[in-house]
Amino acid sequence: MALWRRRTKAPEGGLVVTPDGLPVAAKASPVTDGTTLATFPSLAQPWAYDGRVIVPDPGIPLMDYAADPMSIWAGQPSVRKVVDYIARNLAGIPWRVYRRVSDTDRRRVTDHPVAQLLASPSPTVTAYRLWHSLAVDLLLYDRWCARVLPSADTASGWEIIRVPAPRMRLVSDGWGRVAEVVVQGPDGQQIGAPPRGYLFDHGYASHGQVNGTSPMVTLAQILAESAEAVEYRRQVWRNGARVPAVIERPAEAPDWSDGAKSRFQESFNRFVGKGGAAGGTPILEDGMKLVKSDAFAPKDTHDLEGRQLTDAEVASAYHIPPELVGARAGTYSNVDAFRQMLYTHALGPNVSAAEQVLNLLLLPTVAPGESDLYIEAGVEAKLRGSFLEQAQVLQSAVGAPYMLRSEARAVQNLPFVEGTDGLVTPLNVLVGGLASPRDTAPKSARPRAKSARPDGLGTFDAERDAFSAALTAWAERQAEGLLERAGSAKADAPPDFYSLWAESSPARQAQLAALIQAHGLRLAQIGAWSVLDLYNPDADGWSADVMDGWLAAAARSHAEQFEQAGYAAALSSLGAEDGWQTGLKTAMTGWVGRAAVRAVTSATEARSFGGHDAAGASGLTYKVWNTGSKARSTHARLDGDKVLLDDVFGNGLRWPGDGRGEDAETANCNCRLTYERGE
Repeated sequence: MALWRRRTKAPEGGLVVTPDGLPVAAKASPVTDGTTLATFPSLAQPWAYDGRVIVPDPGIPLMDYAADPMSIWAGQPSVRKVVDYIARNLAGIPWRVYRRVSDTDRRRVTDHPVAQLLASPSPTVTAYRLWHSLAVDLLLYDRWCARVLPSADTASGWEIIRVPAPRMRLVSDGWGRVAEVVVQGPDGQQIGAPPRGYLFDHGYASHGQVNGTSPMVTLAQILAESAEAVEYRRQVWRNGARVPAVIERPAEAPDWSDGAKSRFQESFNRFVGKGGAAGGTPILEDGMKLVKSDAFAPKDTHDLEGRQLTDAEVASAYHIPPELVGARAGTYSNVDAFRQMLYTHALGPNVSAAEQVLNLLLLPTVAPGESDLYIEAGVEAKLRGSFLEQAQVLQSAVGAPYMLRSEARAVQNLPFVEGTDGLVTPLNVLVGGLASPRDTAPKSARPRAKSARPDGLGTFDAERDAFSAALTAWAERQAEGLLERAGSAKADAPPDFYSLWAESSPARQAQLAALIQAHGLRLAQIGAWSVLDLYNPDADGWSADVMDGWLAAAARSHAEQFEQAGYAAALSSLGAEDGWQTGLKTAMTGWVGRAAVRAVTSATEARSFGGHDAAGASGLTYKVWNTGSKARSTHARLDGDKVLLDDVFGNGLRWPGDGRGEDAETANCNCRLTYERGE
């Protein structure tokens, strides 16, 4: 049953419907057939239908926010950091125009007015700055708008002008469709116009409204809490957090006169305030004592932790991994993975939304009737690897050298030389054969060397314990060396830990990485042979040598993390209540104790990786999570879960101990994987 019945005649001031029975949200104007409406004079009038009065959505009143998002952008560092990070990455994506010749043929268009307009949207505003501003509007207000106007000052003959989000609103027809764009001009007058000629987009809002819901509304409580915390810390430091102590005056001391008390307070304030005596030692009177107070210490403000928590909350609200904006510490591997996901899972929806807006609204305005044109975001420009990686991939893809000598000279800014504009194919490179003159045999003809189980390879428990003992002994030597180097420092003058520890860190990291890699290779082979013994006893198609590169990278990552933890432990002694020397011994003891945890985590990761590599070489297609003893709740829920070999489990890990995961998911994990063949 149709929701709206077609009318043959529209009542004066009432509803007008299109031929397919849908309502047009506008006051009725004289029309010839009573079924269409050519103009949108106003959306302020209600219309009547079956005895009911339908009132159009007037949109959010201009500049009518309880907390203006712009003031939050200017005053909240967390919002500024996350929003600007997203906007900068979105603004740098180039827009490209293509012509669809056939289902299998697409041609890049560069001299069309649409392409020229996207490359240079205004005589005075760059493309980057325009899209950056529009992205900030969307992220702060959940809507953005721009006007497309003819211009004699641009090569395209058109200009895109940003309409600031606080000065515009979209008016709904009651069905969630934009029927009018209302803009507040420089003179303060509000002007409404039909959507044609505008570019705009908006987020979700209830009841068919089309102005979105500002994320600042959702984040209001978190941001208010952050603002209160900043104000509290400011008051604490202003009101004497420099000296966490109280002054005790003997009860038998003579009564103070008002003048004497005021003079003492004024004198003491010079030591705790910002005066010239700040940080000095006050002179007390009448047997007074300066007594330390445990009610509050400066470190209790948790300034850094509070800021990081707010950063992480705001980043999560915008669907950005907190590691990318420095809100949470990450390892090299998981940060690299997050960067790879930035333009797909994180920013991909924003890019798709903008792409669809341009195709829906810009093309009909600038290129009416050219239905074979389409606009696409050049996201691959942001996903390119290094020059070396690009060269290797392209060379493998085409099977031969792909650059002219003249092009190579141009890359190095060298002048053109006659005779260098031809493609050179070395004699040892054949079509379908070698991909590079650096190769000596086709890759497909290089069999992987068959490996055998190493002699003396123990059980996983024995190899893990040996690794733990070696890593602990190494950490003990480093801790003893640091304590010895710091022993000559005076008790009241702590040493420069950077010169004592961090300056020699690269050499220690290299030594530690070599130790971790040596044990990791043995542990990885244990994991590999646990799979090979069951499914591929002859180790056909598998070699332990192929694991070296991955294990070396993992060892460097573990070494860097453990070294950083040692340096952080040394620095923490500076705030020890019983003195930095005692604090340093305690901190180093704790760091050495964590070596065993690091060894267990690294051993689990190496065994898991080895088994995974052997499973892939043996043609296995599924992996099953088997929960270990004293498992985390997130791991206990995974017990028996089966996924494809290249997939991740429900906790985001590829295997137990996966270096891409957070410490909370990997530390001390003793879960295992088993493998199965496909149906």
